[in-house]
Amino acid sequence: MISFFRRLWNGETEHVTTAAIIVSVASLVAQLTALVRERMLASTFGAGDVLDVYYAAFKIPDFLYNLVILGALSAAFIPVFTEYLVTKEKKAAWELAGQVLSVILVAMLVGCAAIFIAAPMIVPWIAPGFTGAKLAMTIQMTRIMLGSTFTLALSAVMGGVLQSTRRFFVFSIAPVLYNVGIILGAVCLVPLMGPIGLGVGVVLGAVFHFLVQASVAIRLGLRRIPWPSLKPDGVRRILKLMAPRTLGLAVTQINLTIILALASALTAGSVAVLNFAMNLESVPLSIFGIPFALAAFPAMSRAFGRKDEKEFLDVFGGAVRKVIFFIVPSAIGFIILRAQAVRLVLGDGRFDWTATIRTADALAIFALSLPAQSITPLLSRAFYAMQKTWTPLWIGLISEATCAVFAFVLVRPFGLPGLIAAYSIAAWVGMVISWIVLRAIRGKLGTRMVWISFLRTLTACFIMAGAIIPVRNFIGMVYPLERVWQIAIQTVASIATGVVVFYLAMRMMKSPELAEFQGAFIAKLFKRGPAVSEGAEAARGV
Repeated sequence: MISFFRRLWNGETEHVTTAAIIVSVASLVAQLTALVRERMLASTFGAGDVLDVYYAAFKIPDFLYNLVILGALSAAFIPVFTEYLVTKEKKAAWELAGQVLSVILVAMLVGCAAIFIAAPMIVPWIAPGFTGAKLAMTIQMTRIMLGSTFTLALSAVMGGVLQSTRRFFVFSIAPVLYNVGIILGAVCLVPLMGPIGLGVGVVLGAVFHFLVQASVAIRLGLRRIPWPSLKPDGVRRILKLMAPRTLGLAVTQINLTIILALASALTAGSVAVLNFAMNLESVPLSIFGIPFALAAFPAMSRAFGRKDEKEFLDVFGGAVRKVIFFIVPSAIGFIILRAQAVRLVLGDGRFDWTATIRTADALAIFALSLPAQSITPLLSRAFYAMQKTWTPLWIGLISEATCAVFAFVLVRPFGLPGLIAAYSIAAWVGMVISWIVLRAIRGKLGTRMVWISFLRTLTACFIMAGAIIPVRNFIGMVYPLERVWQIAIQTVASIATGVVVFYLAMRMMKSPELAEFQGAFIAKLFKRGPAVSEGAEAARGV
């Protein structure tokens, strides 16, 4: 057992499906801890001023983190570092990682210091609906959370190293420890420090996030941090590649800020409801959508570096079909059981029935765009693997412009649901354009097989829905659904029925995605069975 855990902790994961399984399971644990966190916050503070402040305070630190870190790693660091590992000596690759870490460290110190000083001037623009004590608390909590931004920036470099070397397990459990830190802040620090303890807990979680990833990255070879310099060729390449990604993320963050600003001017608790719904819909996105993009990215980068066109398309097409296999039933399940999900996760203490209905309605609208939100990260990473970082930028500009226009048009007649509808419409626009452009660049993407997979999955989902709804309604007639255990019985029974029916339907239709997932899981669990070839069968002749 100890040797198994040691292999899992330090071992390299070779296949995309196996890597995605590891990331998905770890993401499931992370999301469970996140749901515990959300329930604790909702029951303690309700959908009111304190959580409005808490979520609004995240925006500026997140803005800086997304601009500097996600821009560098998603678009530039992993492809360049992977190329160094494949084509150069490992020493050169580790020197590059150390140089990037030192540059990021200095950049984040300067950025965090500047925002700390300017917070009283910036926060009123982020949340124009906040005044008085609510605004002052938002400024204070924003300053505290900058500590988490700095720490997560360093941790993100460690995570890039782990992804590039295919150490997905440790990379995947870091978010679990991040959530544990926030929970400890809510349980232990809030009674001592008041609501500000929530911000301190976020910093504590970021420290946990960094330490667990650094423990493996240092062992692999990241031991030296040189004096920061922009002269090395690898650093300059990364900066060049990250520029368009950073600009794209800036537009995205500005758009989210606009939505937040519009929500802050609505009824009290709108910001909290928006974030609760977004966090809930991120559960399947984090478990099924993002893991395949993360797992496929290094593989696509390696294939592009070797100029292996077939492998690139095999990895991409296989990942898309697996995302559809998991995310479409998740979206439909959320729509059918939206009120149950919200009430079970958040409905306690000061989180009343009105807040439940508002959050459930928001969740349903978010769920309509889950397939688009899940496939888009994979499409973007396909462009990044080809080092075409400007392409996702202009596509993102179109998508975000669509979101902004619809947000301003829909917020007045529909309020918060209108803002979320604008977000969902933009997600589909961005996904469709990305697919068309990638197909124009790479040629055939296995589109026919993707459509077959989608129609097969959708058929199984209709059968699944036909089984879930009667079970949900029957239990609703048996129990008054006034207690948590009653809602839990209804939810668990409905989900269990849906999973079984979906599985049987897909098996009857001989789904290759189901067969491949089962094969990869068994091979990883028992260390037997042939290596999985990512979508090779489906890609032939497409």
